[in-house]
Amino acid sequence: MLFCFSPKIKAQEINYKAYSLYVYNFMKYVDWPENQNQGDFNILILGKSKIEKELRNMAAQKKIRGRNIVVKTISSTDELKDCQLLYLAEEKSSLIKDLNARFKNKGLLIVGEKDGLANKGASLSFATLDNDELSFDINKRTITQHNLKISESLIKLGSVVVE
Repeated sequence: MLFCFSPKIKAQEINYKAYSLYVYNFMKYVDWPENQNQGDFNILILGKSKIEKELRNMAAQKKIRGRNIVVKTISSTDELKDCQLLYLAEEKSSLIKDLNARFKNKGLLIVGEKDGLANKGASLSFATLDNDELSFDINKRTITQHNLKISESLIKLGSVVVE
């Protein structure tokens, strides 16, 4: 089973532990360029988000493809370097266009906390479905532009909003 929990969770029941489980599975089912596959797997959180504690707990207990997971919080894009996954807190969503311009072809997976941010350029973003279930949106164009490959298994669980 791809996810260790139901891929559709009621949004009102959601907590940041569930978000962190999604992020962990995103890491498992996305491939980065070869030059991004050494050393620690770095997750940066841009802005303030309640997911930080859960990602740190997850990183302390799990590895990704044999690599340690390191989680750091940053407050500005000037601090963004040496990471494979950027978690974009809702308060920083307006920076998505700048991030895509600056980090095109750099092997960066951008996960948006804000519902629907994949429509605006995030690689993946959380979404609430009409029946109030949590899911995620996929922007295949951004993923390709960032030299990443997403598993068909992950595509089947989310909703592709940009081809």
